[in-house]
Amino acid sequence: MARRVFRAKKTAGALKAGGFIAVVTACVILIYIGIGNLNATQAEKQAEIAQDAIIKAAVQCYALESRFPPSLGYLVDNYGITLDEDRYVYHYRAIGSNMMPEIKIFPKNASGGAG
Repeated sequence: MARRVFRAKKTAGALKAGGFIAVVTACVILIYIGIGNLNATQAEKQAEIAQDAIIKAAVQCYALESRFPPSLGYLVDNYGITLDEDRYVYHYRAIGSNMMPEIKIFPKNASGGAG
C-alpha cells in the first residue's frame, strides 16, 4: 500500500498574508478619512470662533455708539477685528442701525463652499 504524505497547502499562508494586508489597508484608509474629518471640523470650529469675535465686536460697537456697525470694514478700522480672507468668506449684512447685522463666516476649503 502506498503511503500518502499530507502537506499543508501553500494557499493557506497566502490567504493569511492577503487578509493581513487587507486589514492594514482598511486601517490606513479609515485613519486617512478620520484625519480629513478632523481637519474639516477644525476649520469649521475656527470659523465659528472668528464669527463669535465679529458678533462681540458688533455688540460692543452698539453698546458704545448706540448703533450697530454699518459694515465689516468699520469693525476692522475701529474695533481691532482682523480678517483672514485667504481662509474664510465673510458675509456681513447690516439690516439697520438698531438691529443686529447678519454675520456668517465660511471656510473656503469646505466642500460645497466657495473657493
